[in-house]
Amino acid sequence: MKSLTKAEEQVMQILWELKHGFLKDIMDKMPEPKAHSNTVATILKILIEKGFVNYEVQGRNNLYKPAVSKSEYGKKSINQLVKGYFEGSPAKLLSHFVNENKLSQEELEALLEQIKNAKNHNQ
Repeated sequence: MKSLTKAEEQVMQILWELKHGFLKDIMDKMPEPKAHSNTVATILKILIEKGFVNYEVQGRNNLYKPAVSKSEYGKKSINQLVKGYFEGSPAKLLSHFVNENKLSQEELEALLEQIKNAKNHNQ
């Protein structure tokens, strides 16, 4: 699976939220300042070529649908992040968040509970 540019990811985020939509629907959800509709149409064409979006012709318009789920892309992105910046170690990623005080005590306790449950489940 290829990576998305920021502009492509912005369009995908909108499509994931909408589940499907015409160019007009996507344009309505674009943040200000809005890109020109021709630009968004070009991004959609690229997303189709990359395999992230499918479409159906409905009359004179295309109905766009995500071909890749948000969670699929999220998993791939996280794996790339861990591999590229944390030496392939998810523990180092988590340690980074702990050291930067990005996790509350409650979140840390919930994660510890998840780890214990997963360990018990796998035995």
